Amino acid sequence: MIQTLDRTIQVLNESSKDKEFIETGFPKLDSFLDGGFLRKELVVIGGASGSGKSFLAGQIAENVAHNGFKTIYFSLEISNETVLSRIIGQKTDLKAVRIMCNLLTPEEKERKEQAEAELSPSNPFLHLSDSIYKMEEIANVMKKGKYEFVVVDFIQNVMTKKKDEYSSLTFVALELQRLAKECNSCVLVLSQLSNSANKGGENLEYKGSGGIVQVTDLGFKIKREPFPATTMVLELKKNRRGTYGQTDLIMDGAGCLIKEKNEYQR
Repeated sequence: MIQTLDRTIQVLNESSKDKEFIETGFPKLDSFLDGGFLRKELVVIGGASGSGKSFLAGQIAENVAHNGFKTIYFSLEISNETVLSRIIGQKTDLKAVRIMCNLLTPEEKERKEQAEAELSPSNPFLHLSDSIYKMEEIANVMKKGKYEFVVVDFIQNVMTKKKDEYSSLTFVALELQRLAKECNSCVLVLSQLSNSANKGGENLEYKGSGGIVQVTDLGFKIKREPFPATTMVLELKKNRRGTYGQTDLIMDGAGCLIKEKNEYQR
């Protein structure tokens, strides 16, 4: 859309009245971001396998839904039941696999039931999908469902008609950026890191395509210390809003609840 400067100023002033931050549930991170994520943003969190990306994204999705934002979690790797079991596990300090397989003592079952009751405010707003892989179908669901917050876990598993990985991932990244604007939603994407980034490189590089970094508004990199350490670092490596930094996290207990450790540092 081509606009004159005065028309753009008018649109900016009108739209700023309706700006609403989408809080992640991590107060220090939200404070650093001046309130949280924003609609029309594409947010990418990259990390190695087992770094805790999905645990973090599931926790954020439930926090966002709890606040009344219509949310969908596209899981292209694990089942809906696993996603939900992890969320319940974080609330009960129970292993997700024990919840899934019903290997709970009577006392643990009570904790599970209490957690399910605590999830009731999120029930109308949090939707899970583990069977949609095609980019076209993801786009249709986003538009028809009018979702305000969307999680794609993870981008390398999204299917397209492109012939090679680079073209496919570049297309998906651009399409998700476009959909965030068209649907007036925030899109959170999980991604694997490139081999060089996994080996400790300082540059933000996501696996398969440099186009992912180019289109993201907030680009994070998550690093988790080797087992049995529970500490994690979430680095904001790209920010179109202009500020960079990192925060220390702890993956706590059997349920892998993620907590902020120190203040978000500039």
